[in-house]
Amino acid sequence: MRSKLIIGLLFLIGSACLPGSDSYAQVQSKRMLVGAYYFDGWTGKTFHITKSLEQNYSVREPVWGWITSTPEIIQKQVDLAVEAKIDFFSFCWYYSDLYKKNLPEPRNHALNVFLDSTAKKGLKFNLLVANHTGYSIGPADWERLTKVWIDLFKKDAYLKFKGKPLITFLSLNMLLQSFGTIENVKGALAQFRAEAVASGLKGVNIAICIPPLESEAAKADACGFDFLTGYNYHDQTLISGQSVSPIKAISPKEESVWNAFLKFGKPYLPVTTLNWDPRPWDEMNKAKRTSPHFEGYSRASVYKSIKELKAWTLKNNPSGSTANIAMIYAWNEYGEGAWLTPTEQNKNGLLEAVKEALQ
Repeated sequence: MRSKLIIGLLFLIGSACLPGSDSYAQVQSKRMLVGAYYFDGWTGKTFHITKSLEQNYSVREPVWGWITSTPEIIQKQVDLAVEAKIDFFSFCWYYSDLYKKNLPEPRNHALNVFLDSTAKKGLKFNLLVANHTGYSIGPADWERLTKVWIDLFKKDAYLKFKGKPLITFLSLNMLLQSFGTIENVKGALAQFRAEAVASGLKGVNIAICIPPLESEAAKADACGFDFLTGYNYHDQTLISGQSVSPIKAISPKEESVWNAFLKFGKPYLPVTTLNWDPRPWDEMNKAKRTSPHFEGYSRASVYKSIKELKAWTLKNNPSGSTANIAMIYAWNEYGEGAWLTPTEQNKNGLLEAVKEALQ
């Protein structure tokens, strides 16, 4: 009799932790999925490895060298991300002239290598569609691209949030320019969701990057986006009028950004900006003056950024559910000064800081 009672009790405890149960929801409420933006300018086939980056900013160079989009090095990055308790890579995805001609787009190469990996170790991925100037997406492209994205959604490793794949678009204004009106964007998103359901998915969660402005949030809501988010907040965290800002300036300003999004009444995926220093690309970008930037990026600053992101997210539940997603800018934005990969100087210190902050 006693053994039966024990078995019954264990069954009840186990059942309480199944999806759909109250206890499962409570467990999930403490869970925060953490993603890191992954930019692939590192095939050697694009213009991102500039002379300035190589000669003046070698401190940022990964231990494997600047070219990191090979199967061996992608696998090493997967291993490191999992060890640091990062849950997924959000790959910057480009619809370029090359892609339109069915030719390989170098900036999508790392994603393709990741997809071919047989040892992802539980690391998920999703897409950040980089529809900025030069890579716009409009009505003529939409049907083709939604099919491409839906095919990716069906990969086992694609990130699902609340049962649906999550995709993010970088620019709301570019979508509005391409589609013409808010109603047209709304219709395109509705079509996208319907196609996802018709393909056997439960739908699709669509996020949009915007600045912390009520007017932008209102437009995003009218378009029908599910989540608000961002890529980074350097515009909001650099000290106005200064060419160099201390890295400690990020923290209070960034929390103000996060708090602003709470007021918009829309589910939000917070982002921490680890650093911003795009000086290696000043010449490439034809900058008229040295780019404003932060100074003091370090293991300690990374720990502080991630620790505060975690604390704020778990306190405020900004994603509007019992689970949350928080984003890190960035895994490998070497040209813009935000990276986590090992270097000769830092060794694995930046990722160790991430792991410690997330524990």
